[in-house]
Amino acid sequence: MPFDYGSGHINAAAAIDPGLIYDYDTNNLIDFLFSNGASVEQLKNLTGTPVYSKNPPIPSYNFNYPSIGVFNMSGNVSVYRTVTYVGEGPTVYYSKLQAITGVRTSVYPNVLRFSKSGEKLTYRIDFVPYKTSIGSFEFGSLTWRNDVHMVRSPIAVNVASV
Repeated sequence: MPFDYGSGHINAAAAIDPGLIYDYDTNNLIDFLFSNGASVEQLKNLTGTPVYSKNPPIPSYNFNYPSIGVFNMSGNVSVYRTVTYVGEGPTVYYSKLQAITGVRTSVYPNVLRFSKSGEKLTYRIDFVPYKTSIGSFEFGSLTWRNDVHMVRSPIAVNVASV
């Protein structure tokens, strides 16, 4: 079961030249905490100043992080991620989705074309469940690959209803 695995060893060469990165900042973390039930008072204790949630809060599965997790999925869900290209010159990344049992998945666009380093592009993964996962998680992944890099995002979904 993928939750049982550790992160592995750090590959320093890959960390210096990752190809794509998933940026997030303090605001993203605050949105994530609100989407998981944190109160204004709790976040004031954390930040020292009052912060407020977007209305409605951003779903936690849209936290701009490489791993993708959707808990208690009821019907179709679209997940968004923004990646930043950190490389030299233009490049093209191609997507490959590893199938998830009981869920049809697709990624749009399925090709990311970057013209320069620092460019940001957003993609969407659509999940269409056709079978409940009976309280457990089903796993897959999305991998972006160009001529040099392979950037993998593990996916875990729990389908409550179709």
